[in-house]
Amino acid sequence: MTADEKIRQTLTLSAVRATIDQADAAGRGVGSRADLAGIADQLRAHIEELLPIGRAHAEQMWRGDTSWYSLTARLDRIQNQIGEGLGVEVLGAHVQVRLLAVDCQWLLERYGSERAESESR
Repeated sequence: MTADEKIRQTLTLSAVRATIDQADAAGRGVGSRADLAGIADQLRAHIEELLPIGRAHAEQMWRGDTSWYSLTARLDRIQNQIGEGLGVEVLGAHVQVRLLAVDCQWLLERYGSERAESESR
């Protein structure tokens, strides 16, 4: 991997981490619904980039194994979660953003390095 590829990989993963940090900060503060909607959109975009890597990983697993079932169920729940709206009230928006941030963090920890490798090719 060249130096430029390493920099691009770091910037990409840093962008995902920065969005997760924004979601965490918004959860501690009193952000407006518009702010939360912007963060939720960014989180959804990151999740949509990471989710196919998780699906590909699940496809390589034996379907009779409980770990395959657990992974597939989690990925399905995440897929459903990104389709949910923020809700009308600010509290509902805070909850939704927090759920998206947790899912994004989970995907990043497991598949972020694979995403970065695929981008460097």
